[in-house]
Amino acid sequence: MSLFDTRKMLQVLELAKPAQSFLRDRYFSNVEPFDTESVDIDIVKGKRKLAPFVHPKIGGKTVQRDARTVNSYKAPEVSPDMVTTAEDLLKRAAGEAYGENIDPNVRAARQLGKDLAELDDMITRREEVMCAQALFTGKIEVKGEGYDEELQYWPANPADQPYVALGAGVRWNESGADILADLRSSRRIIMQNSGVTAIDAVLGQDAIDALLANEKLQKQLDLRRVDMGEIDPQLLPNGVTYYGRIKAAGLDLWGYDEWYLDDNGDEQPMVPTKSVLIGSPLVRTTMAYGAVVLMRGDEGNQAPAIYAGRRVPDSWTQRKNPAGRIVQIKSRPLPIIHQIDGFRVLKVLD
Repeated sequence: MSLFDTRKMLQVLELAKPAQSFLRDRYFSNVEPFDTESVDIDIVKGKRKLAPFVHPKIGGKTVQRDARTVNSYKAPEVSPDMVTTAEDLLKRAAGEAYGENIDPNVRAARQLGKDLAELDDMITRREEVMCAQALFTGKIEVKGEGYDEELQYWPANPADQPYVALGAGVRWNESGADILADLRSSRRIIMQNSGVTAIDAVLGQDAIDALLANEKLQKQLDLRRVDMGEIDPQLLPNGVTYYGRIKAAGLDLWGYDEWYLDDNGDEQPMVPTKSVLIGSPLVRTTMAYGAVVLMRGDEGNQAPAIYAGRRVPDSWTQRKNPAGRIVQIKSRPLPIIHQIDGFRVLKVLD
């Protein structure tokens, strides 16, 4: 089996340590690969129905399922590629000077692993941006070669969206702010609308700065006779900071210092700086992956091969644009929020 065979490269990817991503890993931990290019998306708005009283002589009473919206969406494809030098290393004659005296096959495999890992990191970063968009804006923008569309999760009517922008006078950097009341209210609304108990508050950079500087909140947390909680920042891997727990609101506070380059080459924060996401890992979500179709079979024939999975590597040689051995990873990621009322976004600064 060739080093560049799809099945062989899949083994290399499985051995590589994946890049970590806080939003995807915490709130979209349910991974589901599909064997079709299209993915069914069901949006559920639950209701607190009571079981009906029915006299035993009457029998039972049929109840209706909760209303849900089901749409079929073709998962967008991301497929970064690069020219690899692994094949050149493989052809290097034994004994030819090249740094370490190691077998060319081992050297080529290492280089291929590095190339695949770099491509995998790019896809992971794209997945994280898609998750951030779904959580903080209720939609995913799919724009690129052959793509110009939006996948909308929140209702079209702003009044029905799980989002609120605080007005003048009560923003978190103003004297009239009541941060504890805002957090409690949002947590209560989530419980009422979805039945899920929120446990997290993920704060943007400006939002966490305003919270830490708010004298009213600090006085509330400093009350010794009431166990309100504490702010005790702890640095965690991958840009995540755990700031502590506000027991009076039932929420853990998280900061996420991560950036990415947008399609214009401008650096953007992964979490909107003036916003706060309130939610829980228990909200029903799915990290779906549509099937990837390769136009060449694994044995070199022309029959298309269909793969259901997170990542599908491919490789081929070409003479120009650019010339050389190309390695590519294809993926069709699609973060899905089924319970849209399980999260709530606050814009706490202007």
